[in-house]
Amino acid sequence: MTTIRIKQSQLPSTVSLLAKAMLKKGREPLPSINITIDGFTFERDNVNRYNTCCGLPQDRLPLPYLFVATQPAQLLLLTHPSVSLKLLGMIHTHVSFHQQTPLQIGMAYDFTLGVIEWIQTDKGLEFELEGRFTLDSVYQASYRSRCLLRDKLPTNDRKKTTEATGDEGGQPLAWTKRDKFTLTPQIARSYAVVSGDYNPIHLHWLTAKPFGFKAPIIHGMYSVAKMFAAIDSTVNQVEFTFRRPAFLPTIAELEVREGELRLINSEGKPLVEGHYC
Repeated sequence: MTTIRIKQSQLPSTVSLLAKAMLKKGREPLPSINITIDGFTFERDNVNRYNTCCGLPQDRLPLPYLFVATQPAQLLLLTHPSVSLKLLGMIHTHVSFHQQTPLQIGMAYDFTLGVIEWIQTDKGLEFELEGRFTLDSVYQASYRSRCLLRDKLPTNDRKKTTEATGDEGGQPLAWTKRDKFTLTPQIARSYAVVSGDYNPIHLHWLTAKPFGFKAPIIHGMYSVAKMFAAIDSTVNQVEFTFRRPAFLPTIAELEVREGELRLINSEGKPLVEGHYC
């Protein structure tokens, strides 16, 4: 296991890391590597700018921000010389959060990030990152982020996976319409400023087109933040699955039912689905 220990102040900007990611080539298994940051602190001004952009209460540290604040560490890991992955076209498929106790703005935590699982599927290389926050060596909170790197390997050269399905048992509750969001390229660019995520697929149709998108798409984590803002109670565990991109501009509708949320497009198809408890 290779451990890279770095100070929070030494993290490169996401812009420079994204530029580095664009030059990455090749495909091989992910090595055992961890990023460790001692004394990671959530700055109040940064949290509040994020909360304002996403419609969240001021002076509170929302769970989705744990992922957003540590994106530079994620990119630093994935652009490390020992990692030979072509990151262009990487698809974020799932993110989940868990907290033993709510984290506090201004508190210094120890943060560790690593790859906990990867597998070659019939769609490509799927891998999962885990970020963990501890205080005096005691676990506080964590997130897991799953991504897919598509490839064109012959089907018989891949390890296939199957997803278990089961009977939900009984008729599910009906969805209740909660809110409508107008999503525009301007909103995506504003979110890029507060999150540091300047991935070109979100910024303009000219920069999205080279990556195979007919128009810019909203940040998946912006959708997550808007959905999280609709949860009325304190939650210790929440997860989101990204189903399809939202091309900008568009109108998305938020629907809720007990323990579940979903963001749907104008055709009624899910963009993002969430579960919490």
